[in-house]
Amino acid sequence: MTKMKFYSGLKEIGGTVIGVETDKAICLFDFGFAYADRIDSKVPLRKGLEAYDYVKLGVLNAIDGIYEPEIANKLEIKGYGETDKEIFVIISHMHIDHMGGLGALDQRMPVYMSRESATLYHELGVMNELEIREHENIIPVDYDGSFTVGDITVTCVQVDHDVIGACGFMIATPDGNICYTGDYRYHGYHPEISAAFAQKCKGADVMISEGVTISHGDVDVLSLEGPARETSELTLLDKMKEYAKTEQGLIVINNYNRNVERVHNFVSAIRESGRELVLSPVQAEYVAAFYKEDRFSVYMPEGGEINAPLARNCQVVTRKMLLDNPSGYVLQQDYKDSYELFELAGVISVYLHMDGAPLGDYDPSFAKFYDLLSVAGINVVRCGLGGHAEPYYLRKQVDDIAPRTLIPLHSFRPEQLLSKKAGKIILPNVNDTIVLDNGECYYDNSAWCWSYCKHE
Repeated sequence: MTKMKFYSGLKEIGGTVIGVETDKAICLFDFGFAYADRIDSKVPLRKGLEAYDYVKLGVLNAIDGIYEPEIANKLEIKGYGETDKEIFVIISHMHIDHMGGLGALDQRMPVYMSRESATLYHELGVMNELEIREHENIIPVDYDGSFTVGDITVTCVQVDHDVIGACGFMIATPDGNICYTGDYRYHGYHPEISAAFAQKCKGADVMISEGVTISHGDVDVLSLEGPARETSELTLLDKMKEYAKTEQGLIVINNYNRNVERVHNFVSAIRESGRELVLSPVQAEYVAAFYKEDRFSVYMPEGGEINAPLARNCQVVTRKMLLDNPSGYVLQQDYKDSYELFELAGVISVYLHMDGAPLGDYDPSFAKFYDLLSVAGINVVRCGLGGHAEPYYLRKQVDDIAPRTLIPLHSFRPEQLLSKKAGKIILPNVNDTIVLDNGECYYDNSAWCWSYCKHE
């Protein structure tokens, strides 16, 4: 008998943690932060007690067998190596709400992720952009590659998302097959990858799906006949080319720096438009890790040393060079470097806010950032795309997979994800356990279920 326990990330966007337990093993996925807004950067975590502090904050979960024994003992749970079953973690992609807690795990815990995610994860460690520490026992898996722990076999299936390396999983146990979508989209460079995911997972006994874009407002997904979105990564690329050709001064872009494929495509497009793309050292490091052939420059406003090993061989562009020839460059700037804009404001034509931090008005920094741009007199255009599938595609993905049981989560309103092709739909509550037996799911009284088997 297989049991699925739902720890967090059910009716929120972030912190999805689910356990799949069989007679011989326990698989956990993902391992990011829930309620990340409880983390106050002005209150540092205590050295050596970071995992404990995160659990007490409710940002991470108190789960047997995953933390260092000393921390687990303090939490009054079992530590790593103190349980009778093999435990392992799988990670879908490198967004903090799916992987931010890895540094809290016992360093011996096996953590599996796609090969590209493993590369990016290491680079995040190089650039000191990981929480607590870099986890030591990372095991890369090829797309469509499988591995087995005990009586659980996991296959890594690629999806298209706004971070390189994203994947979902097919999890096979003696009692059935579980499909986990991770986060995905259809408006990226590779919609065919997300479509292929559905075909590879077709007929799964259980489909666990994200539902971010149905979180706000009423959505009747059953009535949708097509996507509402007219923009995509390709239309954004065309817009970037147009700005590069028509603007008279410096263009500044604020890109989410883990979305390295977008920057890779910008490199050649911007050069063809007669400008040079200039990246922050951090962004340059991530792009160089995957696209060694790309030629771009690195911004060092007042000299100094580039603390990014892969980016050190790039040409350096200084503040003076931008001021002397603003129409010759596009500058990528991280939010944390925003005060540098005061030095450049006089030559900036437009600031393109495209999915970089702060992400939205739910972030306390969002209003402050736009106030800063206003004070500096900088023209700003918001042109982000987001990384999640539209409601139409959320439903279409379920239709194409046609699971016996659908479990929507990772959404403020997961109940809105419906499909006539799903045998039944279960909405678990936090800490619910759902049993999978011979391909069928059984749920306790705290979970809601609808059956569309007889829907005309």
